[in-house]
Amino acid sequence: MDYTNHNTTLRTNKHLNFEERFYVEKRIAAGDSVTAIATVLGRSRTTIYTELKRGSVIQIRQGKARLVYLADSGQLTYEQQRLGSFNTMKLGSIESFILWVEEKVFKEHWSFDAAVGYAKHHRIFARNEMVCTKTLYNYLHQGLLGVKAIDLPLVIRRSLRKSVSSKYKRELGKSIELRDATIETREEFGHWEIDTVRGVKDKTDDVLISLIERKSRLYVALRCPSARSADVKETLETWLSTFRKNVDLGLLCKTITADNGLEFADISTLEDDILSIYFARPYSAWERGSNERHNGLLRRFIPKGERIESISEHTLRRTLHWCNNLPRKILHYKTPREVFLEEVNKIVDLNTVQFHIAI
Repeated sequence: MDYTNHNTTLRTNKHLNFEERFYVEKRIAAGDSVTAIATVLGRSRTTIYTELKRGSVIQIRQGKARLVYLADSGQLTYEQQRLGSFNTMKLGSIESFILWVEEKVFKEHWSFDAAVGYAKHHRIFARNEMVCTKTLYNYLHQGLLGVKAIDLPLVIRRSLRKSVSSKYKRELGKSIELRDATIETREEFGHWEIDTVRGVKDKTDDVLISLIERKSRLYVALRCPSARSADVKETLETWLSTFRKNVDLGLLCKTITADNGLEFADISTLEDDILSIYFARPYSAWERGSNERHNGLLRRFIPKGERIESISEHTLRRTLHWCNNLPRKILHYKTPREVFLEEVNKIVDLNTVQFHIAI
């Protein structure tokens, strides 16, 4: 059987007609694929799938319920959905509705949504004689109504402009935007991320300064007497001095990336010819994702609410040992300690020089 009521040329912005729906019904009943039907009709598969969803009904056949597509059902649903489809910018056809809404706003202080909902519920206007709430607000902002924004208190309290990020006021040093883009690849060794880990919200408690080397994922936690910028700077400077005494070992730390916490306000003064310090953008923890992730691992052993000063050195070293000797899939199941020592050996022979770093 031939079907002549179809178009093999792709038609954009044209709806299916009844003949095409009838063709779909017969082809589906015959077991044809959606792809084959769409190709013949010159439509996308999405159009056919949507039509099948729109026109499918449940029928009882041989005592079993089955979902069947019917052209009549698809056409009826389509026509019902098109009842309210018209050009809402033709204000002349909805003038009565507009005047009625304006009266409700001015005299009874109704909102647009209250007016539209009331009119629909009580069927005061036909569907093609009114518009929805969103369209009314569009008309309001376009100046097409007698109602002004000041007449609707909630409107003037809301900004029509999208929020624009202002320049960050806190600038502790060089932005991460100035950092060499190659550092993102993690192919070069010697780039670190830094953060602080607190136990309780108490200025008298110790804090931990956590650092992680981006390539090897080696994790370090330094005990610091407080979160004051001076103490943080002094603790970090002491740690750096453990391998800065040797020129080659100085290459172990080329950059450090911190957040914008006030505890890092003074660390920029530690920069030299080898070391550069950068600061991530506010509320962008993902720019120091590895450090944040390992802080979470540390929390398995040192939970929030426990004072850092009460944590023994044995517990801290055991925690770091576990983190740095855990095989990682991303390191091809090597441990961070193994990768770190491999990289250090490329810089200097560990048998000829001694340095202290808790790994």
